[in-house]
Amino acid sequence: MPFMFSFPKMHRLSLLLQAIYVCIFLLAHPNKGVRLHPVIQEYINSIQQDEVYGLTKRKLPSLESNSFEAIISGQGNNSPGVYYYAAHNSLENPDDSYYGLHATTDVYGHELQRGQLSRTGIWVSHSGDGEKSSYNAISVGWHIYPEKYGDSHPHFFTYWTRDGYEKTGCYNMECPGFVAAAGAAVTPGARIHPVSNDKDGHLENVTLRVLKDDKTGDWWVYYGFNSVPTAVGYYPMSLFTYLAKKANQFSFGAFVYAERVVPTPPMGSGVLPGDGKRRAAYLTDLRLIEKDGRSNPITTDLPINVYNDKCYFITPIVQAECFYGGPGGCV
Repeated sequence: MPFMFSFPKMHRLSLLLQAIYVCIFLLAHPNKGVRLHPVIQEYINSIQQDEVYGLTKRKLPSLESNSFEAIISGQGNNSPGVYYYAAHNSLENPDDSYYGLHATTDVYGHELQRGQLSRTGIWVSHSGDGEKSSYNAISVGWHIYPEKYGDSHPHFFTYWTRDGYEKTGCYNMECPGFVAAAGAAVTPGARIHPVSNDKDGHLENVTLRVLKDDKTGDWWVYYGFNSVPTAVGYYPMSLFTYLAKKANQFSFGAFVYAERVVPTPPMGSGVLPGDGKRRAAYLTDLRLIEKDGRSNPITTDLPINVYNDKCYFITPIVQAECFYGGPGGCV
């Protein structure tokens, strides 16, 4: 269960009045509910804060040593758990312009318990003005998250923020923001079944795509299970500040989380790439999407961000493909 902060009575009254106002608005305007600006979340549990800065290690002066950015960089002293990550990040240039990202990855099942999270995904983001509170991001992928779904199956997910994951944003459709496409074959949060089996080589794949519509400015999410991806829905341009214009960063890879009382879970297939590429999980058909919607394969290598390469690792990019993962159990 998420922990709750203690608020003064006047602050609780303000939140109650805001909630009543939102309910009245939704009743009066039922077709506009999904386009409301997001309700500010006043609590976020420890695993939900996994989103901070995607998988990057930003050294910003506004961040304190116990922030989650510092925690996933191995610098925090008050972490409720531990993170391990393996990802490729774009070069850090605030003037870069990106309008979408595409990848295909195999999906695996692992027996996880509450307090553990294993996740693979892609991120498009904007660093904002350099302050953590101005960071905008969208991420999509698959994860195994017992604390959220009550099971140990992989699920398709989406997530967003416009303030560095401090108060805005949520998974899937847990708060106003994501707009589901009419007739979409799947909705965020859906279970993915069946899954790959690395022992016999049988693979099940999901294809993920996030792109900015050049006409509307909205960010669309596409998903395909062993198939060409189709539209799932979109994040309205009005939801964001800097991402309303473009992204200037992107990432793809995976991370795992574990509370300190439980071991770290497997990442990907649960096999390190060095143990045999045929058994390691992969990210393939990696593509950047241009403003006009055309895509180009990512053929040049990008910086690798790995917390501990003895536990989890990601290989260099070769012909728009890389391998990643690890068995878990690291301390």
